[in-house]
Amino acid sequence: MILSIDPGKEKCGLAFFDDNQALIKKQITSPQETLDIIGQSNFETIIIGQSHHGRQLVKKIKKGKIMLINEKYSTLEARKLYWKENKPTGFLRFIPQSLRLPPVPVDDYAAVILAQRYFNQ
Repeated sequence: MILSIDPGKEKCGLAFFDDNQALIKKQITSPQETLDIIGQSNFETIIIGQSHHGRQLVKKIKKGKIMLINEKYSTLEARKLYWKENKPTGFLRFIPQSLRLPPVPVDDYAAVILAQRYFNQ
């Protein structure tokens, strides 16, 4: 199993993948909950966004193969992925995608983007 993490100070986006790189689930948790999930599971690979919070998280993880991935523009790509999976309705359809903000945090979508970057390397 592969875990991808978009780390943050107050919340982390998580995306879980099987060995065939298929998305199993995604969620948003606190940094402490993220560490608990890592401690309770046996991940083959852990993909982490290369930011200040990501480097802090790496110091706390004691197991698994850890891969740091560049986070540049991952939030913008996550917004695009959100709108691709959640088509806007009503008047939002007429607002350009670049001006729309998702109504929910997209940290879990950013974790998916980071995993896609790793898989495409």
